[in-house]
Amino acid sequence: MNYSFNIIEEYKSLSPNIQADILANLKILEFTKHDFLLKKGEVCEGIYIIEKGCCRTYLEEGGREITTSFGIDTNIICSAYSYLSQTISEEYIQTLEDTFCYFISYQSIQSLLNTHVEFNVFVRKVYESLLINEISLLNSIRTKSAFERYELFMEKTPKLLQRVPLSHLATFLGMSKETLSRMRSKI
Repeated sequence: MNYSFNIIEEYKSLSPNIQADILANLKILEFTKHDFLLKKGEVCEGIYIIEKGCCRTYLEEGGREITTSFGIDTNIICSAYSYLSQTISEEYIQTLEDTFCYFISYQSIQSLLNTHVEFNVFVRKVYESLLINEISLLNSIRTKSAFERYELFMEKTPKLLQRVPLSHLATFLGMSKETLSRMRSKI
């Protein structure tokens, strides 16, 4: 649950030559609230870099939506498994606010990796960020109480608390909406 990775700042550390090549491969996209960037059954063909807005990834299980991640300003969002394996996704990516973002395709990233050695370090940091967030969430669900998970989320991502519906936050933290409401009333 560590959303401190700022892809825009990392991008600024790259040489102007690589920045120009990345820009040439970016698509500028705008979405309205509740739009889908990806639906179950599609392949996640790239990474979305959120300039301004808020998105979530989620799974459907037994008619229930289970939020698996959030992305806000200067974060990235994708269906990591689908993106890395280039197979169909079990997840959806949906905007929670009007969202302005950049998209870079898997193919473009592979081409840039083959062209620029320095870009490999940048992409490694992006992939590490995805992996760290996934492991952090899994470990907190396995080892922390519902209240501890909520406290950790408040500590690490206070801006996100104001931007996501309680129902999405509850499923992300692995609890019911009612449990989350009770905890919030005690704080």
